[in-house]
Amino acid sequence: MSYKNSMKLLTSNFSFVWKQLAYTILRLAIILGLTVLVSRPIVDVLAQEGFVSSLKTLWGTVYTNTGEFFTALKDSIEIFVNTLWSNIGNLWIWVFLFLFVVVFLNSVLRYMGKYTLTYIAHNNFTSLNKCGYAHSFLSNFWKSLKYALCRLLLDLPFMAIKVAFIIAYCSALDNWLLAIIGISLLIILFTITYALQIAMYNNLAVKQITTGKNPFAKMFHTYSSVKDFFKVFSNAIVIVLTIIVANVVIGVFSFGAGLLITVPASMALVVIFELISYYTATKQRYYLSPTIIVDTLESNKIEKNFK
Repeated sequence: MSYKNSMKLLTSNFSFVWKQLAYTILRLAIILGLTVLVSRPIVDVLAQEGFVSSLKTLWGTVYTNTGEFFTALKDSIEIFVNTLWSNIGNLWIWVFLFLFVVVFLNSVLRYMGKYTLTYIAHNNFTSLNKCGYAHSFLSNFWKSLKYALCRLLLDLPFMAIKVAFIIAYCSALDNWLLAIIGISLLIILFTITYALQIAMYNNLAVKQITTGKNPFAKMFHTYSSVKDFFKVFSNAIVIVLTIIVANVVIGVFSFGAGLLITVPASMALVVIFELISYYTATKQRYYLSPTIIVDTLESNKIEKNFK
């Protein structure tokens, strides 16, 4: 029911996607501009050590030989790591600034956008109120910043786990067969990790919106039983797989152009699913459409039509 209603609300509220797209483009423009500014010294050193040439070789093997591709990928990674490590004394401040922009600032802005979209969607689903994105972002700036910093702190262990997955995968690039199998394993591990994040933190934004309290307050008190948690977790896995398939398939067949839609739509789908999961866990009603209310108080989650 949560998955089906999430897809219904996404398609019937596609304006969320356009609003999120506009914010995403603005966010990426800011991050890209700052990244170019702080990464110039790093790029110059990498170019001198042959990293740019290795990337050209890597790109040339994409359409030729799978085995050569993974070998070239490993060579590029080794050149990148060894160059940074051997020049860390001169580049440490630029590496720090690069990580600050790409990891910290980008994550904070992304989560502030997610909080804003949650605010808009929550008002629409519970009372059919229409809220402007820009006005909601500015009026909730400090609240969304608090949420973003909270989420970033909570996500640090998951970031470490994902980095560990990537490092483990890079160690298998010597064997092209293991590298191909590893991609599937990597997708599975990333799917489970992201679904776990959704299931654990789906209530943070909406609780802060409705109560105005610290996001940490009673953050794990939403579920009445372990069974309810695993029900949300299993649905979250399906949501994440849907996002991966949509982005890969549409991205490949549209030569990347389709990502302009699928990326903000992915964020909107996660926000909608988190809200529905929260409403279901806390036994709240919500509008599936202007004429249909889903009453989660009833055991079979009947959709009431009020035409």
